[in-house]
Amino acid sequence: MAVQKKKPLPKSLIVTQSNHLIQARYNLPLAEQRLVLTMISKIQPDDEDFKPYRISVSELAEFLGVDKGSAYRECKKTTENLLKRVLSIEESDGLLQTNWVSSAKYIDGTGMVNLTFDPSLKPYLLQIKSNFTSCKLEMLLSFKSQYTVRVYTLLKQYERLKEREVNVEELRLILGIGVNQYERYNDFKKDILKSTQKELTEKADLYFEFDEVKYGRRVGAIRFRIFTKNLTKTLPSTSEQTLPEEIDNDAPVFLFIGAQILPTVDKLLLLVPEPHRAKKTVLSSIIEFEKKQGVDYVKRNILYSNDKSGKSYAGFLANALKQDWGHDWQLDQQQARQTPFKKKAPEVWERSGFKSQKEYDMYMFEKQMQQYKKPSLN
Repeated sequence: MAVQKKKPLPKSLIVTQSNHLIQARYNLPLAEQRLVLTMISKIQPDDEDFKPYRISVSELAEFLGVDKGSAYRECKKTTENLLKRVLSIEESDGLLQTNWVSSAKYIDGTGMVNLTFDPSLKPYLLQIKSNFTSCKLEMLLSFKSQYTVRVYTLLKQYERLKEREVNVEELRLILGIGVNQYERYNDFKKDILKSTQKELTEKADLYFEFDEVKYGRRVGAIRFRIFTKNLTKTLPSTSEQTLPEEIDNDAPVFLFIGAQILPTVDKLLLLVPEPHRAKKTVLSSIIEFEKKQGVDYVKRNILYSNDKSGKSYAGFLANALKQDWGHDWQLDQQQARQTPFKKKAPEVWERSGFKSQKEYDMYMFEKQMQQYKKPSLN
C-alpha cells in the first residue's frame, strides 16, 4: 500500500484528557489511537455534550498516512475496529468498562464520517476544570509507536513533578500489553522502555531516564525521571497565534505548555491545590513574589491561603502575597507546636485498671446484678 506524505497540522490543536482517562487501561493500535486523539482535539471547552465529530476520509487518510486510493477501505476498517475496543477506568465506586465510540456514520457522496464518543466518557473529556493534562495533537501524531503516545501522556501528566514511579505490572496493564507479550522483563525493557525513550528523545518536548526498583531480585517498578526540552524555536510566532480579546484569569491557560519555569517556582506550585495550579493569576503571583520576597515568603502565604481561602482561591492568594497575611499565621502555628500538650485526665476505667471502657461497663453490670441477687435482711 502506497504511503502518502501527511500535511502539517495546525499547531493550535490541543488534546485535553482527564488524568483518569490517561491512566485507563486499553490497547489501541497506532492508527486507531491517532483517530481518537484527532476526535478529542475537536472538542471545544464549552461543549456540554458530545457532538458527531466530522472528519473527512481524505483528512483521516492524511492523519493515518495511507494512500487516497485505498482511503475509504482503510478508514472503514479502522473505525470498525475502534467500535470494538474496550477501555477500563477505575472509578471511585468500581471499575468502568466502556467503548471509545458509540457510532461511526459514513455520509454518502460527501467523503465524510461522523464519529461519536460513548456517553460514559463525558466526565473525562467534557468541561474538565481540574485534574487534566493537555498535549499538542501535532506532537502526539508525530510518534510512530502506540506505546510512545501512551508513555508521553503519562509523563506529561507528571512533568512538573519531574518524577513518576509506576509498578511494572500496572504499566503493562495501562499500555494494554497482553500476558503473553514481552513476558521477559528484558524484552519489555528493550522493546518498550528503550524504544519509547529513544523516540521521545528525538521528537518530543520531554524525555526521560529511568531507574529500576527491585522487589527482591526482580524489577518491580520503574522510576521515570522526566526532563523538559525547550522547543521554543518550533513554536509559532505571536502573529500566528489567535488570542481571545478578553482573558478569563481563572481559566486554565495553555500558554505555559512547554514553557520553562524556575525549579523554585515549580516546587511552590506543588503546594497549591491541584485545581488552581494552571490558573494564570496563581502562576504570575507566585513568580512575581518569589522574585521579590523569596521562597519562604511565598510558601507561608500559599499555606495560609490553603487553610483560609474561600471560593476565589486565586484572588485570595494574590491578596495574601501582597499583605503577607501568612506571617502572623505562621507564628501562631509555630507557637502552637511549641506549647506543651496537656495530658488528658485518665478515665474512670483507666484508673480502675481495666483495659477498656467496655470491660469496665461489663464488670459494673455484673456487680450490680449480684447486688440484686443478695437475700433481703428483713
